[in-house]
Amino acid sequence: MIKSFNLKRFSEIGTILWDWNGTILDDVDICVTAMNKMLIERNIPTVTTEFYYQNFTFPIKNYYEKIGWDFTKEDFGKVSEEFMANYDALFNSAPLHHNIEKTFALLKEQGYRQMVLSALENSLLTESLKIHHLNQYFEASYGIENILGGGKIHLAKRLMAEQKLNSANICMIGDTEHDFEVAEAIKAQCILVAHGHHTFERLSNLNTLVVHNLAELMEVFDKVCTFKAE
Repeated sequence: MIKSFNLKRFSEIGTILWDWNGTILDDVDICVTAMNKMLIERNIPTVTTEFYYQNFTFPIKNYYEKIGWDFTKEDFGKVSEEFMANYDALFNSAPLHHNIEKTFALLKEQGYRQMVLSALENSLLTESLKIHHLNQYFEASYGIENILGGGKIHLAKRLMAEQKLNSANICMIGDTEHDFEVAEAIKAQCILVAHGHHTFERLSNLNTLVVHNLAELMEVFDKVCTFKAE
C-alpha cells in the first residue's frame, strides 16, 4: 500500500494532529469490558472485540444502537455517564501502543510540530498526557467538553483557528473512519494506523493512506524526509 501511494503529497506537512484513543492509547479492550459490564447488568448480549472493530463508529450513539440499546427506554446521556464511569475505572490500566513515544521523539527530531486532537473528555485527556509523561512532545492538546461522543470535527476547526494553522501543512494521524472525516472537514492530509479501533480492511475502503503499525508510519515519514531534501 505504501509503495503504491504518492508520498510526495505529504512533503508540505509541518504539523501533525494525533488522535488519542486507539492511535496513541491502546484502549480497545477496556472499551469492550466497560460496555459488557453494562450489558450483563441489563441481560443484553455482550459484544466481542471483533464486533467492536466492525461496528464502532461516531456518533457513539449509533454504535450503542447497533448493540441493541433502546433509547426510548433509557436516556442516552445517563447511559453515557455509566459507560464513562466504567471506562474511567479501567482507564489507567490501558497501555500506550508499543514504540509510540519513540515515534513522537523521531518526528520531533525531524522538525514536525505535534498536537493532540481527541474525542476524549478534555480533563481526562490532560490527566492522561501527564500520567504518561508525553506533554514534552505536544504544543497543544484538545479534548471534547462532554462525554456524549458526538465527534470532533468542531474541535478540529477550533484548533485550526486558535493555532492559526494552514490546512495544506497538516496531517491527521488516527485509527478510525471518523479521523478521516475530520481530516476531510479541515482539508488536511490523513494517515490511518490500523492498530486501534478499526481494522485495516475497514480503513482500506477510505481514500487515504492506511498503514498497519507505527513502524510503517515511520517508514512513510522517513521517505517524506527524502523528498524534502531533494
